[in-house]
Amino acid sequence: MVALRNKLATIWKRLNRWGITSIGRGYYELSFSSIEDMKWVSSSSSWSLNLGVLKLFTWTKDFNPIVQKFSSAQVWLKIYGLAQEYWGPKILFAIANSVGTPICTDAATSKPMFERTFGQYARVLVDMDLSQP
Repeated sequence: MVALRNKLATIWKRLNRWGITSIGRGYYELSFSSIEDMKWVSSSSSWSLNLGVLKLFTWTKDFNPIVQKFSSAQVWLKIYGLAQEYWGPKILFAIANSVGTPICTDAATSKPMFERTFGQYARVLVDMDLSQP
C-alpha cells in the first residue's frame, strides 16, 4: 500500500490533497480534495505504474469487493522470431494490441539495439479481457 501511494504521489504531483484506502481483493478507494483533481485523475481510465496498471472506474452504490468477478488479467506476451529492427515500442504495441491492451515492454526488450544482450524474443505486458475468445 505504501509503495503504491508513493508511486502515485510521483505521478500525481499536481494534485492537492488526496488519499487512497485499500478495501480488499486489489481494490482501492481514492478520495480527492477537489472535483478538478478527481476529473484530472479519472480523465485516464488507467495509469501505468511499471509494476502493472491501475484501472479506474466510477464508484457504484453498495460496492462490495468480495462479490466482484475479475474479467481481465495482465500477462507477459512473448513474441518469437521478430527481427531486432522491429523491436520498437510502436511496432511491439501494434502486435500486442491484437490480444489486449499493451502496457509496457520488459527491461531487456526496451534496451536500445546496441545495448541488447538478449534477443530470443520480445516481451510486452498486456492487459487481456478474459471474457473474450
